[in-house]
Formats: sequence, structure tokens, C-alpha cells
Amino acid sequence: MDSKKRFADALEQLLCKKALDEIAVSEIVTLTDLSRRTFYRHFTDKYDLVSWYFEQFYKATFGLIIEGATWEEALIKYLTIYEEKKMVLLHAYESHDINGLRNYDITLTVKTYEKYLEKKGVDIQAEHIRFAIDIASRGGTDMIIEWLKGGMKMDKKKLVELLKRTLPNDILCMVE
Repeated sequence: MDSKKRFADALEQLLCKKALDEIAVSEIVTLTDLSRRTFYRHFTDKYDLVSWYFEQFYKATFGLIIEGATWEEALIKYLTIYEEKKMVLLHAYESHDINGLRNYDITLTVKTYEKYLEKKGVDIQAEHIRFAIDIASRGGTDMIIEWLKGGMKMDKKKLVELLKRTLPNDILCMVE
């Protein structure tokens, strides 16, 4: 197993028990047989590690819209990971650091929509498209975080349906 994955596994173990802001890099390193130097060779800090960790499943779920998966299929896969990793993600999203997971999630979602829309031939530099991407990314991310924090009481298929209904028309017409 490569060292990045080992650090991510250690972080996941710790996030099952406590919030990201309460975890020290030394705790992550201690759970591996790797050195602190190795940690910093791969990551700038624990926030960089949590971003890398999140990106691994993001690309394999919602990120698949770039590869041709339907928006709904990709989002269902994404929400399934949320169900599987509920405590880990809850504790990761609790961070109030500027480098926390919420901001990274939004950034990754913006990049995904940009690539997706570019493949569809949309001018992503147009002001109304930039605004639509921003609204969809921020709104969708925050609603999913609220779903997670609220105990995931709503069926994920219903959440996907509601999120799709609220997509800006400039994006909605491209996902249908």
C-alpha cells in the first residue's frame, strides 16, 4: 500500500472518533509506520490530506459526469459514499479552517462543472455561466452537508431529485 493511502487510512480512523480540527499530524503519523518527513513529502498539512482523501472518492462518483455518467447516477454514487463514511465526513466538515473540506468540496465541484460544461461546448467564461456554476456548486455542497449533519433522513433519491430541480437552467439543460 502506498504511503499516501496509509496516511489517509490513519486519518479516516481518527475522523471516526473526532473532528478534523482536533487531530494533530503527529497522531496521523503515529498510526502508520511512516515518518513525519514522509507525511510532509506528500501533504502540506492535515487539510491537504483530507482534501486528497475526499478527492479519491469524489472523482469515482460525482466526478464521473465528466466521463459520461448521468448527473443522477453520479450523485447517487456520491451520496452512497456519504452514507458509508458518515462519521468520517461529519467530522471532516466540522472544520472551520479556510482550508477545510467544505471549501475544497466547492472548489472541486466548480472544476467538475467547468469540465463537464466545456465538453458540452458551453463558454464557461460567460458571466451567467460562471454564476450558474457557482450557485450550483455552493448550493449543492451546502445542501448535501446539511443532509449529512441532519442524519440523512431524506432518501438520497429524493435529495437528488430536489437538487436537480434547483439547478440553474444553464446547467440543467446540459444534464438532461
